[in-house]
Amino acid sequence: MQVALLPTEPPKVEGVDLAGRFEPARELGGDLHDFLVPEADTLVVAVGDVSGKGAPAALYGAFAAEQVRSRTLRRRFTPDRFSVAGVLRAMNTILHERHLEEYYCTLCYAFFDFARGTVTMSNSGLPYPIRCSAESCGQIELPGVPLGSFPGIIYDEVTLSLRPDDLFVFCTDGIFEALNPKGAEFGARRLCEVIAAERKESARGIVDAIFHAVTSFRGTEPQSDDMTAVAIKISS
Repeated sequence: MQVALLPTEPPKVEGVDLAGRFEPARELGGDLHDFLVPEADTLVVAVGDVSGKGAPAALYGAFAAEQVRSRTLRRRFTPDRFSVAGVLRAMNTILHERHLEEYYCTLCYAFFDFARGTVTMSNSGLPYPIRCSAESCGQIELPGVPLGSFPGIIYDEVTLSLRPDDLFVFCTDGIFEALNPKGAEFGARRLCEVIAAERKESARGIVDAIFHAVTSFRGTEPQSDDMTAVAIKISS
């Protein structure tokens, strides 16, 4: 059921290569990701992580994912009232009103506008997304409070210009915080090195390379958290 609720094939967007992969630590997990096309020449990518594991996290994640979808698709009818940070603000209000204090959701929401050549992002505590260009490969610093934690939170957003050959990667903390037998974390530096080395590959190849690198780094250490990675390559 959970697999059926996750995107199977990313939408076809001209000049863009997309891929995502999810591996739960248990049979069910709390990670979520989605690709949405609210209007022509646009793409929304959302990657999130619900606290906890197993069935409760999966149920909470399914509810959060539906909020992402409904808030995004409303743009078709009220584009003048839509904002990227506003999506997170509305979701925070709805999740907090459920009074599930032991649960929260980190989420990075990215709105790609290919007609304008921009991407606007807002984040609520997910590890910083990574941008890899011809010049550099590093994280986009974008902090934020997890959704559902406190009422009345205002979220920041950042808008970046898109360039051909840009690569954006979003990962949950199961990737960043994977441990090897010595207790060392995989970390952002190793992740950036993998992405930089594989940036000429397809989006699917990059995502698979990330999972392979984490699995090799972990060695005999068992997977302790859900893992999700999403890659978006801009070719034109």
